[in-house]
Amino acid sequence: MKNRTKWLYMLFLMGIFSAFAQQKNVSGVVTDFEGLPLPGVNILVKGTITGTQSDFDGNYIIQANEGDVLVFSYIGQKTVERTVGASNTINVQMDQDTQALEEVVVIGYGNQEERKIIQNVGIVKEEAIENLQVVSADQLLQGQSAGTQIVNASGVLGSAAVIRVRGVNSINSGSQPLIVIDGVPITDSQNTLNRGGNTGINPLSYVNPNDIASLTVLKDAGATSIYGSRGANGVILITTKKGRRNSATTVTLDVNTQYSESTDVPDILTADEFRQFKSEVATLQNGTPTSPEDLGLGAIGSGGTDWLGGVQRTGISQNYNLGVRGGSEKTSFFFGLDYQNTEGFIIGNDQQRAGARINIDTDVNSWLKAGMNLGITNNRLARVFVENEIDAPFTTAFLQSPVVRAFDDEGNFLQSGSFIPNIFARVALDTRELKTFRVIGNAFTEVTPFEGVTWRSEFGVDWLSTEETTREAAFNTPGGLAQVVSVREERWLTNQTLNYSPSIGEDHNLNLLLGLNYEETLRTRLNVSSTGFLTDGLRNLGSGSTPTVLNGDRFPTRLFGLFSRATYDYKGKYIVEGSIRRDGSSRFGANNRFGYFWSAAAGWTLSEEDFIKDLNFFDFLSLRASIGTVGNDRLGTFPSLGLFNAGAIADNNAESGVIPNQPENSDLKWEESETLDVGLKSTFLNGRITFNASYFKKTTRDLLLNQVLPPLTGFVSISRNVGEMENTGWEFELNTVNVQSENFQWRTSFNLTTIDNTVLRLNEDATTDAQGRRIIDGAIQRAIEGESLNNFFLIRYVGVNSQTGDAEWLDVNGNITNNPGSGDRVVTGSPLPDFSGGITNTITYKNFDLSFLMNYSYGNDIVIDGLRFADGNDAIGGIVNIRRQNLNYWRQPGDNAFLPSPTSSTFNLFNQRSDQQQLDGSYLRLKNITLGYSLPQSTLDRLGGVFSGIRLYATATNLFTIKGDELDGIDPEVTDDIDPLFQGESFFTAPQAKSYSFGARIQF
Repeated sequence: MKNRTKWLYMLFLMGIFSAFAQQKNVSGVVTDFEGLPLPGVNILVKGTITGTQSDFDGNYIIQANEGDVLVFSYIGQKTVERTVGASNTINVQMDQDTQALEEVVVIGYGNQEERKIIQNVGIVKEEAIENLQVVSADQLLQGQSAGTQIVNASGVLGSAAVIRVRGVNSINSGSQPLIVIDGVPITDSQNTLNRGGNTGINPLSYVNPNDIASLTVLKDAGATSIYGSRGANGVILITTKKGRRNSATTVTLDVNTQYSESTDVPDILTADEFRQFKSEVATLQNGTPTSPEDLGLGAIGSGGTDWLGGVQRTGISQNYNLGVRGGSEKTSFFFGLDYQNTEGFIIGNDQQRAGARINIDTDVNSWLKAGMNLGITNNRLARVFVENEIDAPFTTAFLQSPVVRAFDDEGNFLQSGSFIPNIFARVALDTRELKTFRVIGNAFTEVTPFEGVTWRSEFGVDWLSTEETTREAAFNTPGGLAQVVSVREERWLTNQTLNYSPSIGEDHNLNLLLGLNYEETLRTRLNVSSTGFLTDGLRNLGSGSTPTVLNGDRFPTRLFGLFSRATYDYKGKYIVEGSIRRDGSSRFGANNRFGYFWSAAAGWTLSEEDFIKDLNFFDFLSLRASIGTVGNDRLGTFPSLGLFNAGAIADNNAESGVIPNQPENSDLKWEESETLDVGLKSTFLNGRITFNASYFKKTTRDLLLNQVLPPLTGFVSISRNVGEMENTGWEFELNTVNVQSENFQWRTSFNLTTIDNTVLRLNEDATTDAQGRRIIDGAIQRAIEGESLNNFFLIRYVGVNSQTGDAEWLDVNGNITNNPGSGDRVVTGSPLPDFSGGITNTITYKNFDLSFLMNYSYGNDIVIDGLRFADGNDAIGGIVNIRRQNLNYWRQPGDNAFLPSPTSSTFNLFNQRSDQQQLDGSYLRLKNITLGYSLPQSTLDRLGGVFSGIRLYATATNLFTIKGDELDGIDPEVTDDIDPLFQGESFFTAPQAKSYSFGARIQF
């Protein structure tokens, strides 16, 4: 027995040695059909996980045994298999795979070949975003898709961006698009956590931009009607990275350090300049010499505080991303880890984000496929107020007098002496932290019972838990204060789709989709606070002597949808498509619980016609058109129900009670948009030029507006579907290959969008203007029936009369006046641009790559409402600091002054609200520029062959902005409100960050 065991052991060892003896290094060069080297080709030993990739020059080396089969695969090329023989060299020339070259694009509830898409979609592919270094995913879209405008709320970390797909589509409901990540529509109702401004937390700040493979923007009804009652504002589909079948496992580590600072801030007065200015003004007004000491401002040279400089800093951030990607014949996988430690350029504003992602799919057998896409993020954000709050660093820095000292001689904090606090003490002593945990993912199975039929079953979740903890010190809030706001939002969903693609001959292609969508969302909110703390050392809310429950609410919603889509094409030449969806939503009234949404589209591929082929000019040319309807359900949680308030507000003589809060409207329904879209797509000059153009007309009916109710009802108004609005516009996209050679390539992408907006109808009982037109009036903007939704409606400012020193305005009739009133307001401009878009250039030379992205807007105005305080003399009792141009006040006839004479009756009227604060918001901004260098293979070989690629890069964001002189110190690309009625307004809003990143991407 022992001898038999010994022989078996010896035979086993001989087998191992024999296997190692047969294994050898196989190398070669992979080229395309023209003989040019192909970098990044996947080479896999068939039936194993052993693999590698070809380098920049197409070279590869892999260990294999004689008799093994090497599988060579590359996107757009036919897969090649070669058997390892006696030779150690295998060179491979790959051929184009015309079917593989037809790139597949993600659309609603499915995929489609790009050349056969007759929907209007904007596609941002992985190669366009892989080298962009951004803080949140929405920044990947800026300037890259026609018809999609993104304006950052501010430079405060975590602030949401205002995203508009084909303009503003609502008045009182939301205009943000639906965002879908790997098939899961995410929740974005984070305005419950506003901290100054009306923008809330950015829902995309929880998604690692490095995990994103592509973004698809669905714009016309042909693309969005499949989402029914949620598609009116457009849909953004985000696809995260997946593995690759028959691919060697690659590990990519991306590490970078970022430095950030403010892009631009106004030049305001120093303490002594402020003293001198106030002294001169008082001397002229009083007629007697008045010193700064007489005004209680201290003597010249007695010091002060640079508040604006003090709330800024150089932010330093560290970013780490790890990705593992690969796959075998039956399985593909992607695993990602990321950690981001970001220090904003505003004091007190920091963010730490850690996340993990796993995407996997596998062929269980010939008829069953299964997988999941799962992302988990944990975020900690040290928050500051955005703007228009005395706790907002930038707002307070402008409002605070520069002569006020922040510290005493020993370095202790000093009280400011006014309602404007010592912001340094607020940031240093108070704590305001937002902790967020989010899970977005789905699991799926695909069953193919027989050829042409696929049943896909998905179960998804978006689980969001946020908790904001505030602790204010006694120095800032007597007695101290603690507050906890907890918001949890849980969304569970399932999508069941049946896809049928019958075989009906070579010339005919038919695809039928049937689907069911069910979603259930529950949002809960709890807001508790406490005051009266013995000491600042007691941090917990329970340590306060006076606890208070501010509110505790539940907001459940449900959505049930049935949908279908049918697509038919003949030889890929003539394409027709139709879709229909029936949605039922708990948000709608009992009489309008369900709605129907539909679309019809047709396309004609002219380049398949002989009369176009004979031109020998077009590689591809198609026309398409679509029409259909979609809805907007962003009406709130209980907009149709009669609601009551309970709690302390309804108590009567210490007895509990309820009081009516909202009248019932069982007829309430979604806002419905009908869109007509016509477009052209073309490629010519052997793929060197691609040009696309689209025209759209979008009419939104049943807009939600407030109608006045009789006093006897006990309510002031009720929300009803009574309004109508229209958007029309053009979209243009141009992509060019400017230079294409072996060592040098230069590509350019350009897009431009024009949008005209018109309010067609408001409610009959709406306020009317002097011309009898119905209006919705605001302090700065006015919506006017027959004109745009967004009109700046202000008094017109003329300037300072050089002879009299008086400020002059125009009255409503256009006559000069020195004492205007609210009745002199007229339309002075619009925040909606004449056109906007972006330009991208990508240049490669040998191992160097350079890309720069610019975005632009032209013809729009912005109102910087904070200039009412930063200009003039007497805002808020004269304690507010002012911009340097205010030193140019009128002194004598002939002066071309910015500010009127201090002795003029108009001096204290100067900073009233007028188009003095309205500025031309046109700009061209270098959004991102990146220079990279990839180490050649020879260098990698000298490093021991451990690395398959190393790329060093430097990136700058918001490096410079071309804008008008009047915007000096003002960022034109910020807004303080997500509401459709208040676009283009700002109030001491922090500008965007200018950042510089240096990093390396290492691949194993």
